[in-house]
Amino acid sequence: MFERYTEQARRTIFFGRYEASHFGSAFIETEHLLLGLLREDKALTNRFLRSHAAVESIRKQIEEHSALGQKIPTSQDLPLSHECKRVLAYGAEEAQRLNHKHIGTDHLLLGLMREEKCFAAQLLSERGLTLHSVRAQVKRTEFPLAEGGSVSFARLDQWLAEREARGDICSVKEDRVANRTTHVAIYALDQPKENEKGEDTAPAEELTQIRKRIEFIVARMEHAIANHEFDKARFYSEEERKEREKLRLLCAQFNLEEPAPRVPLLCIEIIREEGFSEVQRRCDDYIAEGVTQVWLLNPDLERAYTVTKAEGLREFRGANLQFANPPLEIDLRTIFE
Repeated sequence: MFERYTEQARRTIFFGRYEASHFGSAFIETEHLLLGLLREDKALTNRFLRSHAAVESIRKQIEEHSALGQKIPTSQDLPLSHECKRVLAYGAEEAQRLNHKHIGTDHLLLGLMREEKCFAAQLLSERGLTLHSVRAQVKRTEFPLAEGGSVSFARLDQWLAEREARGDICSVKEDRVANRTTHVAIYALDQPKENEKGEDTAPAEELTQIRKRIEFIVARMEHAIANHEFDKARFYSEEERKEREKLRLLCAQFNLEEPAPRVPLLCIEIIREEGFSEVQRRCDDYIAEGVTQVWLLNPDLERAYTVTKAEGLREFRGANLQFANPPLEIDLRTIFE
């Protein structure tokens, strides 16, 4: 059934099944699929919802709307609701309409919007999304590079997965940085600090620490789900809920706003037949935003370039690209195979 689905789309459905189990639902409903989409495709979320607060408000509305039942064992099969089945059918139609070979997360979003009376579509409509606007945006933001080959490599994806498993970084594909879309943004995943007993922490600093703990917990939970370690995933899910409640109470008590979005340490760009001036402008914008380094990978020429504030754009002639902190190293020979 899911042969034509991209890996991200499959993981979205998998996360939707996890959310349904968490809420004790007998079916995977459209709101569970929406939560799976928000969790799996951060780039799509950033593009259409813009703010982390919008994502949090959606989750809160779903929690308030759902009658929490007994959590369903992950070994038990959960069927798709009739609405969800129609969403997947609509998603396939949208992929066909756009002449796309595979069904991705953007097509699932369009499918949710087409099932206009479902709860997920209502939540999205309340935040200004319409089927017409989403469809136009999806068509407008297609990567022209895709015609010449995939904008990511299987080896690059494998390298990212292995590095994320170590717990010191997280990556976001097609992330928005400096009002542009980068192929891969890499963020440091700081080990969260716990307050010592009796230690007095300023509210703003505590807010930052809670956000770091949430990021750390979510990364651990998603890794557990991806590896079918559901007991661990449930534990992390409960920890995430507790930290988000702390965040809400702290913001309400001290009238605080959430911290500004973090800037990635490293951006990875896959380039092909692009003008040098456009690539240079894009990299300049990333560096001006605070990105430490940009890696440019050209699979057609099997060349790599680095961009930093101090040295500008330089061709890299070695075998292993490296980043200092956190320590990252990628063997270009395996990436370009």
